[in-house]
Amino acid sequence: MRTVSTVARRWFGPVAGGYLVIFGSVALAADPQAGELGQAAASAEMQVATEGITHEEYLQRQEALTAWLTGQMPALGLDEAIGIELTPEEMDTIENALPTPSEPLKIGVVRAMTPAVQIRGLTRGQLSKQIRNVFTGVTSPTGDGGLAWALSIESTGAGAIRVHIEDLSLPEAAELYFYSPLGEAFGPYTGTGPVGTGDFWTESVFGTEGTLQLWIPGPASPADLRQVSLTVTEVGLISSRFTEAIRDDVTASQNFCGNPKCIVDASCFGGTPAEPAKNAEAKMEWISGPYIYTCSGGLLADNNPSQNNYFLTANHCINKNSTAQNVQFYWRFRTSSCNGACPSNSGWPFKTTGSTLRKTGRKGDFTLLQLNSNPPSGSVFLGWTSAPVAFSNGTLLYRISNPNFGPQVYSKHHVDTSAPVCSGWPRGERIYSRDDVGGIDGGSSGSPVVNGSSQVVGQLSGTCGYNPNDPCDEVSNATVDGAFAYYYAQIQPFINP
Repeated sequence: MRTVSTVARRWFGPVAGGYLVIFGSVALAADPQAGELGQAAASAEMQVATEGITHEEYLQRQEALTAWLTGQMPALGLDEAIGIELTPEEMDTIENALPTPSEPLKIGVVRAMTPAVQIRGLTRGQLSKQIRNVFTGVTSPTGDGGLAWALSIESTGAGAIRVHIEDLSLPEAAELYFYSPLGEAFGPYTGTGPVGTGDFWTESVFGTEGTLQLWIPGPASPADLRQVSLTVTEVGLISSRFTEAIRDDVTASQNFCGNPKCIVDASCFGGTPAEPAKNAEAKMEWISGPYIYTCSGGLLADNNPSQNNYFLTANHCINKNSTAQNVQFYWRFRTSSCNGACPSNSGWPFKTTGSTLRKTGRKGDFTLLQLNSNPPSGSVFLGWTSAPVAFSNGTLLYRISNPNFGPQVYSKHHVDTSAPVCSGWPRGERIYSRDDVGGIDGGSSGSPVVNGSSQVVGQLSGTCGYNPNDPCDEVSNATVDGAFAYYYAQIQPFINP
């Protein structure tokens, strides 16, 4: 469970006869449109997490874990790796695919491990000598009578790697890890894995190589060794185009970190209503079918004492619990100064993995997730309001998102009730706006949009217009968000029971 503190904040909302000043964590205020139906608008104040670890503590853990795993590595473990390469055709499906309104941005592919690496028990003989087989890994005895096993996977064209483990079953005290020689390390995976089924995806590690490493402390009995079971069935490979600090194909039409020219660095804009979202928003990475995808999303405040750590994104990004379980969240992935160096991943972004799908809907294009792990200490859970804004022409809206799997960007919009409506996206269920500052692009989907009081009023669905492939054409295109007011009743039992 997270511990939060409510930010003391006041906001003003129009009511019959004047303005109402509202305090507290949850409040009700009459809204002109809702009031005509005899309804009221619910709201919640933003909250700040006081549990979880800091980014500095996270990096210290990564460094210590990598050093320990390197020390436990069997001597032959670094000599040879299983090679899996991206084909030109696979690269083309990732890097040159045109965006579609029904699919998030592709950033990688999934390849079958052929043959699969299958471990069904280890033998006593492996306690006394080192054994290597490129397709089953390296085993080596440890000084305390235990056993170490390692398997390395390499892809020279990849920017990041993660692996699919099935049939995991480990004896008590045995620990499986996944790490890179560059310094990222994750685990331990124990027993039957994070969700108790023996089937899961590891976290991704940046670079061209990742190593699975199993440690069985001594004294290890024959029964312990017989219990070891795991199969590596698939490998996820993220294109290096999306992990490099600055892409090689930057042209005159592009600027900040290889983005289109209208995209602006969030670090250049402080003090806006979107400021709290910088510590609430995360870029997402997950595997579904043959591809790896990315979207954005943000932490959402709640008034539920028994459940929390809620995260809002789009239905067209995540709409199945099986997908929600393997999502990675990259927190505060941004530049350190205005138009400064693009994140190179060398400082290792703060990542958490896994969530549970609580509610999702195609109408309103929303998904409410509950995180399996605490976000970084100091993270902001954004306040929200169910007051409708879709018909409030000229209302200003603000956003932080992570397009193109890159650093945070800022955008400012205004509601445009005259914008043409796309089929299947009716106004009211969706909010149509025009871009005033900055813009959105592939990977921005799911990012919360907030009002002038930093309250969530929706999340990004995409672009509607005559020139959707140009994210900088704010005349031909409108930005479209799923309206929080439209689907609030569906998530109310979770966030405001």
